[in-house]
Amino acid sequence: MDTYQFLNSISMKKFLSIFILLITAFFFLANNNANAKNEESNEKIRVIYFYAVDCSKCQKIKPFLEEIKTEYNDRIEFLEHDVKEDEQCRQLFYNFVQEYNVPDKKAGTPLIFIGNEYLFGVDDIKNNLRNKIEEKYSNQESLLLDCHEYLKNWPNVKKIDFIGGNTDNDVCSIEGEICAIENESDNQKQISLILIITTAAIDSINPCAIAVLIFLITVLISLKTSRRRMLKIGLFYIGAVFTTYYLAGLGLMKIITHFDVATQIGIIAGIIVLLVGFLEIKEGLYPNGKQLLIIPKKTKPIFVKFLIKGSVPSVFIAGILVSAFELPCTGQVYLAILSMLSQDIMQMQGYVYLFVYNIIFVLPLVIILIIAAWGFDINKMENMRLRTRMIVKTLMGLVMIILGLFLLYQNQIIEMLGK
Repeated sequence: MDTYQFLNSISMKKFLSIFILLITAFFFLANNNANAKNEESNEKIRVIYFYAVDCSKCQKIKPFLEEIKTEYNDRIEFLEHDVKEDEQCRQLFYNFVQEYNVPDKKAGTPLIFIGNEYLFGVDDIKNNLRNKIEEKYSNQESLLLDCHEYLKNWPNVKKIDFIGGNTDNDVCSIEGEICAIENESDNQKQISLILIITTAAIDSINPCAIAVLIFLITVLISLKTSRRRMLKIGLFYIGAVFTTYYLAGLGLMKIITHFDVATQIGIIAGIIVLLVGFLEIKEGLYPNGKQLLIIPKKTKPIFVKFLIKGSVPSVFIAGILVSAFELPCTGQVYLAILSMLSQDIMQMQGYVYLFVYNIIFVLPLVIILIIAAWGFDINKMENMRLRTRMIVKTLMGLVMIILGLFLLYQNQIIEMLGK
């Protein structure tokens, strides 16, 4: 059969189908070969990463960058420069910031330059670095500055006297000894510390803890306990309260910092504290209404049983139980304070501040114990507590509202106060 007869033997549709299939296969193979040749001819692109040894955000993103270096080992040359320890690297950083027109708010660490773009902060780098590597590698896009050439010619290079502003979001300032996280500054530290101490002072005179201590002292007096023994047992009770609160605070701070949820917990705590603050004011202004922010009545027999025994081990257990049962009174404020202390800028002093907070929290208990041991009428003290209870509640409510607003709008408040 000749070619003419063969073509006549098949339909035009079949012929077109075969023809299209052959053309498609040809272009597919040609495209694959072109891509393969392109992959072989492509050179590694440079990714330059500026970090600081004391930058907590740089530590946070380190595992991700190690993963990137392994994943794109055949595509990128990953160059790392410490802006804190090396003057050459710091000047290189300034040159890159200027060349790429990086705003002052973003001129910090961690900062990555790739092709003609830059990525700043943990979220920006994590969300976009992979896509940028793929894009810049495909286009073989080079950096705007040759960092190798710059360092090679040191010190005969352009030097910049850089003056950076406050950094933005999750970028650390390279100008200070401590990273400036999320617009935090020395002013914010001071405001946070003042708020922590003020809150601790108000929280320390909450009616719940004082009521239990007065009950304990009443029991000890009824047992005709000596002054020395009263002080001993009372201090063990107060010690149990302090230890329980402090250890619980340490544990929660560890969890918050480990999962890096200080911001989220702060928002949640801020909302809760605001709501509870209004409730405290309502209960303070309307004392005859239902009181919700008190130790639950069902729990009282549990710790009262230990208090009545009047021994050191029993009151220590009672102190632990009271600390747990006091959560309706103090838990919201404590969570709010812990979220503040867990923020990156506070972590260096956070554990010390937590210790100070709890010392202030139990200080009125120590004062009441000493006064009672030296013969002050405990009934007068109880009457005074009852008379001032609603005032304390109202005052505590106001402080909680301020604390809640600070947690929710701290950046705006700091910026407003800084003007």
